Amino acid sequence: MESARVPSPNRYDWRALCPSRAKLARRPDVTIWWTDHANDERQSDGIAKIDVHSMLKRCSVSNVEDTDGEEGWRAEGTDIDGRRIAAIVVAYEDDPPEIKIVTTWAHKLK
Repeated sequence: MESARVPSPNRYDWRALCPSRAKLARRPDVTIWWTDHANDERQSDGIAKIDVHSMLKRCSVSNVEDTDGEEGWRAEGTDIDGRRIAAIVVAYEDDPPEIKIVTTWAHKLK
């Protein structure tokens, strides 16, 4: 008897974990804003804002954690050149919806 493949408990597809949040980044009325720390880290790793915004629309979530009392999601994906990037984000499903980018980084090549 063949067993079904069970995904790793440390890696979740954002769409499977919470479908409404997956759609949030793709909504035309969403406001995405950056903390000063996120902007500093983005610039030091040479990541364009548009690459992070695009990654959020098709990312997977590898961790959900407490971020200063809020539910932070580690979103991971790639930029336009295929470089792996990640961001810690907090989603607010208000009207209008908002996504706060707490920090972001590029994975270093090994």
